[in-house]
Amino acid sequence: MAGTHKGKWTWVIKYAPDYFGRRGFDVPEEVKDVYETINIGELDEIAEELVAKGIAREVDGRIEVDVTALNVEKVLGAGKVTRALVVKAPRFSSLAVKKITEAGGEAIVLE
Repeated sequence: MAGTHKGKWTWVIKYAPDYFGRRGFDVPEEVKDVYETINIGELDEIAEELVAKGIAREVDGRIEVDVTALNVEKVLGAGKVTRALVVKAPRFSSLAVKKITEAGGEAIVLE
């Protein structure tokens, strides 16, 4: 393979394009920590719809949402929170908890 980075480069491109470079491997699915997520801003936007559908309920002026009913396992912190939400989820990002509490809501971690 002498000269493959010089005069034989066109041969490498044509006949052995995978000769150089990293190959790596795929991580098995059972090892990955993959779960469904939702952003707190999106949850804030659809809160009224969830109350109308019966998935969430309004208690003491705050909307209480259990995100496991939406097949979601983690609440992330992207977006704006404009109302007080009581969110129940197995996992929260730290930014999501901060935004929920600043808006007058509560983040409840489910076991």
